[in-house]
Amino acid sequence: MEKPDPKNERDRIASAEEWTKLKATAAPHLLRFLAIAYAVGPRRGELLKLEWPDVDMRRKEFTLRKTKNGDTRVVPMTPDVHAAFSELWKERRLDTPRVFLYKGKPWKNPRTAFAAACRRAGITGLRLHDLRHTASTNLRRAGVDKMTAMKIVGHKSEQMHRRYNTIEPEDLHEAAAKLQKYTANTVITLASPPASGQVVSDCISSVGA
Repeated sequence: MEKPDPKNERDRIASAEEWTKLKATAAPHLLRFLAIAYAVGPRRGELLKLEWPDVDMRRKEFTLRKTKNGDTRVVPMTPDVHAAFSELWKERRLDTPRVFLYKGKPWKNPRTAFAAACRRAGITGLRLHDLRHTASTNLRRAGVDKMTAMKIVGHKSEQMHRRYNTIEPEDLHEAAAKLQKYTANTVITLASPPASGQVVSDCISSVGA
């Protein structure tokens, strides 16, 4: 089997500015989907198959059962995610348990709506799946430990998790700022050298002895 070319790996995330533009141009039904994808990074298919019995508004979490790797995982809600589910709850229907609907039917593909929102926002080169990269990167930047972040986004290996973490120039500058803060607050106290007169006195006393 031919090994995948690491040069083909995507290294694209949505910047804070792009996310602000998307929120302004996305249709309401798309924005709710994007808000969840941007915050906690579920796969497109996992969200589209999500059903209301697996959404716990009281505990502020939802359970993904139909996942790519077959493992069920519980995902916590941020306030923005909880607000998105609250809006979705108002549009739920009794004839289907699916959470994401379009014109009253289970939504099959948000790509067209996403592409239109990107065009209106003047955003190029961004794919829907890149929001998963964005969520993983933001979890790292927020200081969430690696194992917890992997649980949230559904990565089974550290290698895959590293692929989904993008290091940008601002990350490097943030690291430099943290280093400066650390070194500035680290006081190294050196022992004071003896006075020169004391050194001479000690030497004379040593000779006399």
